[in-house]
Amino acid sequence: MIQLNDHDINDAATAIRRGMEVYIHREHGRMLIADDPERNVRADPEVFEAIMQDVTRDPDAYIHIERMTAPEAIKVMAAFTDRVRNQELWQALTYALKRPNPFQNFKAELARFPKNYEKWREFRQTKYSDYVRGRVQEAQ
Repeated sequence: MIQLNDHDINDAATAIRRGMEVYIHREHGRMLIADDPERNVRADPEVFEAIMQDVTRDPDAYIHIERMTAPEAIKVMAAFTDRVRNQELWQALTYALKRPNPFQNFKAELARFPKNYEKWREFRQTKYSDYVRGRVQEAQ
């Protein structure tokens, strides 16, 4: 059974949020985080290739934590919106989620409210950490 500490969970959550591939070894919990050069031009293709070779050699030994789907991520944003007490921000975020490009619109609206932007970052990190914990538990 994999035992990941809060730091590892946080690292995995941050990587998932940024679109990276996360693999956790089932036996010893070693975590491999790969940034795909096709998605991120700053990613190192050699590092990505080395990690993918490790995983390909014994795919059953690893749990692959996939990125949150867009509908799941939008649910996280909606859950945060439901907690907002500022009526103006609540309306702006609700509308942002209904328009095309909800991710960009949500971020743009939050940028106008710096205090709430920090609350959003904390909320999002908590939800992504919960997501990682859930995927690890499902895979065991």
